Amino acid sequence: MINKFAMNRNYVDSMKISVFIPVYNEEKMIKENISCIMDALKSINRDFELIVVNDASTDNTLKILKEIPHIRIINYTDGPTRRENLAKSFESADGDIIMFMDADLSVDLKNLNRLLEEIENGADISVGSRYMGIHPNRSLNRLLISVVYNKIIGLIFDSHVKDHNCGFKAFKKKVLPLIKEMGLDFNRGWFWDAELLIRAQKKGYIVKEFPVAWRHGEKSSFKIIKELRMVPYIINLKWKLK
Repeated sequence: MINKFAMNRNYVDSMKISVFIPVYNEEKMIKENISCIMDALKSINRDFELIVVNDASTDNTLKILKEIPHIRIINYTDGPTRRENLAKSFESADGDIIMFMDADLSVDLKNLNRLLEEIENGADISVGSRYMGIHPNRSLNRLLISVVYNKIIGLIFDSHVKDHNCGFKAFKKKVLPLIKEMGLDFNRGWFWDAELLIRAQKKGYIVKEFPVAWRHGEKSSFKIIKELRMVPYIINLKWKLK
């Protein structure tokens, strides 16, 4: 009997992985964290490329990045939002599987294998989740905002995903046309990740979620007042997808 799982595993093992790291003003941690990411990627024994997306940093981040070997740098001097610039960068991927994670390593790198295993097991998109049995290490205020946000998004769009915004995701390259279809929109803000997963589910892509250990980064650009701009955008999207 042919082992279909083994065939799929061998097929995925032969794929190249493009790993994207978005950064903004990370001069204090970027060199050490890129080194940790590089070591973790080497340990999974797969062909990969590491692309760092510098989103108009105003400190020495870009200068430091240029001193790090074996990485590719995409530099933006402006743009709609950090996620929108990251999404544009995906088009430059050489790999068959595209992965992205936060530069502050909020998600333990031991989860890299699991991220890829979900693709091996048939997922088109693999998503790390902070809310599947592992209590995230973060402030009560941020935890409450995130949980309520995810519940509301799930109800509005009938999404089965528990954590839309965890910055630890991978997807097959065939998902790229969906990201292009989303386009660029400053008003989307924090909602980019959720919209990707919502549209993917409606298109019939297989989205698989798994629990990850997560800790709150030392700094965060999230401002709830600023992100309220996405409310009209969400309402409009609901009507567009209806």
